[in-house]
Amino acid sequence: MHFFINKALGNSNSGVEHAQFNRARYFKQRNLSFKYVFTAFLPNMHQYMSKWKIAEKEVIGLYNYFLSDDPDEYLEKGNLVVSTFNEQKLLDTNGTTRVIMQQTSGNYSARVYKHESYDTQGNQKISHTSRVILTSAKRCMQWQNKNTPLGQKMVDIHLDNFRGKNYYFATFEELLRFFYQELEHHFQNNQYFIDRGDENEEVLLSLKSSYDFKIIIIIHAEHFVGQLGTYNVWNNHYQYLFNHVEDIDCIVVSTALQKHDIIHQLAMNEETLNQKIIVIPVGGIKKIAPIQHFDGGVMKFVTASRLHKEKNIKHIIFAIDKLRESGYLATLDIYGTGDEFINLKNVIADRNLNDIVALKGHNSQISNVLQKYHAFVAASYSEGFGLTYVEAIENGLPIISYANKYGAQTLIDSGQNGILVPITMNDSENISQLTQAMMHIYNCYDTLAIGNQKIPLTLEEKYIADKWQELIGGLI
Repeated sequence: MHFFINKALGNSNSGVEHAQFNRARYFKQRNLSFKYVFTAFLPNMHQYMSKWKIAEKEVIGLYNYFLSDDPDEYLEKGNLVVSTFNEQKLLDTNGTTRVIMQQTSGNYSARVYKHESYDTQGNQKISHTSRVILTSAKRCMQWQNKNTPLGQKMVDIHLDNFRGKNYYFATFEELLRFFYQELEHHFQNNQYFIDRGDENEEVLLSLKSSYDFKIIIIIHAEHFVGQLGTYNVWNNHYQYLFNHVEDIDCIVVSTALQKHDIIHQLAMNEETLNQKIIVIPVGGIKKIAPIQHFDGGVMKFVTASRLHKEKNIKHIIFAIDKLRESGYLATLDIYGTGDEFINLKNVIADRNLNDIVALKGHNSQISNVLQKYHAFVAASYSEGFGLTYVEAIENGLPIISYANKYGAQTLIDSGQNGILVPITMNDSENISQLTQAMMHIYNCYDTLAIGNQKIPLTLEEKYIADKWQELIGGLI
């Protein structure tokens, strides 16, 4: 079985989840079996599965598995009965939530106990989960949460009447190890594609000597931070990977440029790394939309991403404001959700741009929405690939983007299908150059739109599906 390992699934996902969705589509095209594996506590998981059209038989949720009436049947078919999620909160006399009682969308109920602490630095009360009890028709699972400098950690985990036995796990990692052993006992010829979670890497590597399976790590973002003296400093998400490269069967990156950098940054045999690191784009193009034309008037710009600070959405809003001040007619629609929503809303209002810039929220069919715009704009300084770039290309939109590694530099041929904006150490200078690029597109729009019709072989969906099949065949 091929397992796509992740922590969570949500209403609005990052590029990691969308990369998994695409991979599932390619696997289906080649009749390759797979299962999504989610290791986080997700009381509303089935609602999200329905939204993203993921079948029950395609998912294994760690908690759903341990609470299932028939564990073996669940591993094969998923939840045969799905419940409607609901919850009730019990408040104390001060109006503070003390207990949350949930009917999860799976086959179990949850009781979540809360407590408050006072943050003297932030001068505010903070609510914590202290204890969780999960109950199904046949089983019970419960644990305590311990506050640590890295956040809350599960401890003292009890699993009652699982396959007729009671179990105790001191930490979540011990529970996770038991979970993967269960998968190994049920499935054969397993390959674990780890998309997220250092704990998943650590536990699976610890089991590798006892079981015959393969580990494939997917790199979704910029992997390199810089150098501290003579030492490479890696992105925290990939630190464990680069400490144990020798024990990993395969590393998948989205661009040849990232593969090149990793090979030259690691002090290892280049021939070995060249064979171990495989380039497979996380998304491809079926067919590019007909050529668009711009006949003057209002240029309709669009961007789509998580609304997080590192995406620099404010830069695009500032650029639109400068366009307006210079007499250019333009609008900007921003798709996505995230913790920057309120800040962006305030920036738009402060600059009196409410009639020009709109926050459109999340849209699960963004590829279809892009068809009504002229150009796509992105302002992230770092992008491992950028699935929205691919969706923009597929819809025939020229792209204006900072020249980030690795997505923009791979997908945009500056002057041909878009404009790459150099990145400096000065945000104001970058915004100025982004504005100039957006102004320039008014004069060269048709040239860039025509250039967007040339699809590189490596972005064709058939090529990508073939590469996954080839990788799997080489690991067997």
